[in-house]
Formats: sequence, C-alpha cells, structure tokens
Amino acid sequence: MLLQRILTASILAAAVIWLILQPTEIFVYLLYVIALVSGFEWARLGGIKSGVVRIIFAFIVMLIAWSFIEFFYKYAIQYAFISAIWWFAMLLYLRHAVPVEKSTGVVIDKLAVAVLVVPAAAVSMYTIHKVDQGSDWLFYSLVLVWVADTGAYFAGKRFGKKKLAPKISPGKTREGLLGAVLATTVYTFFAGNYFNLDIQKMLLLLTLSFVLTLVSVAGDLYESLLKREAGLKDSGVILPGHGGMLDRIDSVLAAMPVFLVGFTWLIYPVEGL
Repeated sequence: MLLQRILTASILAAAVIWLILQPTEIFVYLLYVIALVSGFEWARLGGIKSGVVRIIFAFIVMLIAWSFIEFFYKYAIQYAFISAIWWFAMLLYLRHAVPVEKSTGVVIDKLAVAVLVVPAAAVSMYTIHKVDQGSDWLFYSLVLVWVADTGAYFAGKRFGKKKLAPKISPGKTREGLLGAVLATTVYTFFAGNYFNLDIQKMLLLLTLSFVLTLVSVAGDLYESLLKREAGLKDSGVILPGHGGMLDRIDSVLAAMPVFLVGFTWLIYPVEGL
C-alpha cells in the first residue's frame, strides 16, 4: 500500500508540475478535469446514488468553471471573494462542529457548496497562472498547502496532545496546526526571497501564508465532515492508494480563492479584475 501511494503521488506530482509549466491555454484543461472529477465525487458525498445524475452534476460544476473563465472572467475576483468568505465561516464553525447521522437522501446544501467552491478554486488557479511569473506563484501556493499538511503531520505526531476538532478528525491537534504555521512561515520566507519581494511585501506574504495555512485546515476538516456524514472512508477511488480527487485537493479548494484575493489585493494587482 505504501509503495502504491508513493508511486501514485510521484506520477501525479510530475503530471501537475508539467501542466503548471505549460501555457495557460493548456493548463486550463487540467482545471476542467479537476472540476469534473471533484463534482462527481462531491455528488456522492452529497447523497446522489445514481451514477448518471452524478455525471450530470459533475458537468454542471465543470460548466460553471468554464463559463466564468470564458464569459464572466471580469467577476472572477468577486466569485473568489464569496468563496473565501464561506471558507472563513467554516474555519469558525468546524472547530466545534458535530457530524450528524448518516443521511440516506440527497443533501441539497452540500451540493450547493460544491457549485460555489469547486469552480471558484478552478477560476482562482486560472487567474493566478495568467499573471507574470504565474506558474511560479501557483506552484508556490500549491506547495504551501503541502508544506502545511506535512508540518502538521510531523508536529502532531511528535507533540500532539490537544485535539483541534475531535468530533470530525480526532487525529488533528493544535500542536500540529502550530507546526503547520511554522513550516509555512519558513517556506514563505524563502519563497519571498525567490520572488525578490521588498520588506513590506514580504511581511504581507508572510501574513497571507498564515491565513492560507488556517484556511487549508478548514478545507481538510470540511471534507472529513462530509465523509463522516456520508459514511465513507474516501471520496472516490480514482487515485490508487490515496482515494479520490477530493481527498487530495480538499485543502487546495479552500486555499486557492483566499490566495487569489490576498494576492490581488496585497501582492500583485491583476489587470482587469
């Protein structure tokens, strides 16, 4: 199982890095695939039993992302902002949330969340990729999520005692969260030097990285809540040894809209938005 996880992760990482380095016109197709697969898996977590209906819902999610990129791009930052506000609300809510009993029917509010957050994350990544050094900035933000997860894992395993959200994810601890913050702070300091940021923008990027770390945890916890309420271990089976697409990008869905808003307002104003 470990070998399978490592092999899948290596292939996936290589493919994503290669696609990030491609022109935005090619990279955007990866975003459509992510939105499609995520929508399909989210339909399952939302209680849709029919495979055909799940596919229809997945295409709806993907088409929303496509429509914002193709026709409503001037509203991209507003869309990302609404999604960011939702994730901040979840950050406060999930600390004390208690999963409800497994539902046997379709849960409309969970499906509505997918319609908001999945396309918003895709549109945010598309927008970041378009700016000057966009592939570098997108790579920075995606790796930040991974660094946060890794820092939380090792700090939690070594020092973890106080539970962060015991009803949702008993393995997550406050000490792990602190480890995540420390890891992303160090990572961002080096990234800021790579981007040749001045002191003011370096401090702003460090502040943004702190916020992103917290929000990325909210994304992870929210997906854990969905899976617990659906009675599922994984969101899907598309990634051998890892589960589904949502199991790998739950934190990314939360972090990307927040990063776009903070990046646009504090670091690099995007023309046309």
